[in-house]
Amino acid sequence: MSDIFDDIDNMNDDDVIVLYNEQLDKEEEFYFLATLDVDDKWYIVMKPVEQLDDIADNEVLIYELAENESGDTVMLPIEEEDRLNKVFEEFMKMAGDELECDCDCADCADPCDQRHDED
Repeated sequence: MSDIFDDIDNMNDDDVIVLYNEQLDKEEEFYFLATLDVDDKWYIVMKPVEQLDDIADNEVLIYELAENESGDTVMLPIEEEDRLNKVFEEFMKMAGDELECDCDCADCADPCDQRHDED
């Protein structure tokens, strides 16, 4: 199986999310990798565009997506290690399914449901 980050060089600006880091008082860019529905909650998986001091090169960031009182979508840290591991495992399963698809189409999903005629 390919490494999950092999295709990051092929990502474009549409795959980048810009977040404001209040602690460092600056904007930081992250590759959007996935949104996942796990146990009726939504999560986002991201990877920094540039190396950050506190995030290893092979690590991703996972946040729970929720609505605040105003109805805006917010990202919440996952404090329960078991839940974080479960979401990460689902992400790896989804990413593995996509990486294992050997077709050349851009429409592959989890799992690839494309029907390809063999010549």
